[in-house]
Amino acid sequence: MAAPTVEPKARKRRRKTRTKNISTLPPLLASEFTARQIDLTPAKEHVICPACENRTPITGILGTPVLVPHHTTPYHHRTTTPRRCSNSNRRIILDIMTEAWRAELAERAEESAAVASRRSTKVVPRPKRGPAPTPVHRLAEHGPQSAPALPRLIPLLERARHAVDQHRAACPLCRAGGRCDAGRALEFRFAETNASCTIAREQLHHQEHRRGVSAAAPKQRRSQWAAVLPAVRDTDTRRANVPATPGRPEAPAQAGTVNVPTTA
Repeated sequence: MAAPTVEPKARKRRRKTRTKNISTLPPLLASEFTARQIDLTPAKEHVICPACENRTPITGILGTPVLVPHHTTPYHHRTTTPRRCSNSNRRIILDIMTEAWRAELAERAEESAAVASRRSTKVVPRPKRGPAPTPVHRLAEHGPQSAPALPRLIPLLERARHAVDQHRAACPLCRAGGRCDAGRALEFRFAETNASCTIAREQLHHQEHRRGVSAAAPKQRRSQWAAVLPAVRDTDTRRANVPATPGRPEAPAQAGTVNVPTTA
């Protein structure tokens, strides 16, 4: 029968005594730290070390408060060459009360919340608007490089018609009366080009008609004025020859004027 194995027991560690050494550097003042750099919560007192900027606990609160010995790197950085901070065991004078520290911390939190809730005062310039796009019903009037639409569309229409005829002559399905995918696409292209040409012709006719009306309007007005001019002159002559009424010193009415009788 095998002898039972005895598990080794861990050796009890000796408790390290607290050192009484105090740094020779001048003591720090708690009032010189901001509310976020120091924490005076009971049993959780700590401060941001000015030398290494690490969170360092404060010990000896009831006696001589000092900074706990610590390294220049955070505790979670497992470095093989740790270096002790120069502020280890440095005294700190707690010249502020816990209530004052809490009030300052709450005030700073309210200010931060107020600042975060403000709207940005940055002026964002509006994007510059470009020229208005051409309406759909006027697309046929405008071509690339301001070229007339109808002369540009006529060669495209002839090319599309030639492509449809050439495909029908070569495709047995389209020649027999059916429609393949390529033939259908060519017919669609021809129909769209034909519709564009029709719209361009109508718009060109409308523009020519509008130019003709604009050019004929002054001549038409002059002919109308010439037709009524003799009658207007005859009326003005007869109105000037009307004798004055007895007892009224007013002169006869002139052409284009009206005498309004005055009440005594």
